Amino acid sequence: MFKKNKLHISISAHGGSSGGGANTFAWNFCRYLNRKKITTTNYLINASHAIVISNKVNKLALKIAKARGCFILHRLDEEFQSGVPFISKHRQILKINKLADVTVFQSNYVKDNVLPYLQTKNWEIILNGADSEIFPFHSKIGPYVGHVTNSVGGKKRLDILDNIITRYPQEKFLLVGNHKNYSNDFSRHSNVTMIDTVSKKELSKLHKQMKCLFFPSEKDPCPNTVVESILSGIPVCYNIIGGTKEIVRDCGLPLNQFDNLLAKSHTYHEKCAKRQDLYFDRVAEKYLELLDI
Repeated sequence: MFKKNKLHISISAHGGSSGGGANTFAWNFCRYLNRKKITTTNYLINASHAIVISNKVNKLALKIAKARGCFILHRLDEEFQSGVPFISKHRQILKINKLADVTVFQSNYVKDNVLPYLQTKNWEIILNGADSEIFPFHSKIGPYVGHVTNSVGGKKRLDILDNIITRYPQEKFLLVGNHKNYSNDFSRHSNVTMIDTVSKKELSKLHKQMKCLFFPSEKDPCPNTVVESILSGIPVCYNIIGGTKEIVRDCGLPLNQFDNLLAKSHTYHEKCAKRQDLYFDRVAEKYLELLDI
């Protein structure tokens, strides 16, 4: 068993300031722990506490760590489709979750979707957060409608984005990410500026050019892109299908109210200034409470 003064926390994802949400979370959390002078370890079997993200873990090492007294927190942001056979990843998640002491869902949407398939009774909902130093609140909004994505899969609903760009030729759109990989060529629109994927710090600078974020992605559990936008002061026009609305709250409007958001962008910009609940330090504190640290 581990003593309280011998903390070694393992986080199963490889942290990085770019890439998917799991990598961003791990990167932010490791930096937070470093500021708190709490030790992290890459060796799960030596860990006193482990944060396991999705299925990103060696199950044998997790079993050994569990037997040695490691406290296991399982962080989930998945979508389990009803009536559809489980994919390999989801079967792994079910097995891993049986070893968990507590489960964290990234949103109510994820909880409602996944909890019926789990045996756990010890769970919490914790929304994502972002680094408020990298994404400070910008006092002014810019002229562009923004869109940010690293992927172009079907759930991103870039068809909706393409349609709105066509329907609003009077608006200027700033597309940041891998839009060039989309099947339709966004550059054919005269009102579009495209920029390749950038660092978090560069993205924060680009937020200064935006008056709102158009975010049609559906069934998104808890998108970091939206968290980062709101912290920067950029209200969000969002798809109601998924967990995005739980992040946005009063800092934006659904897709079908795009006109209203454009008309009142300054009002919603001011609401974003109050969202300190999305500061990553606030989010990390909730994790430490669950880990009993």
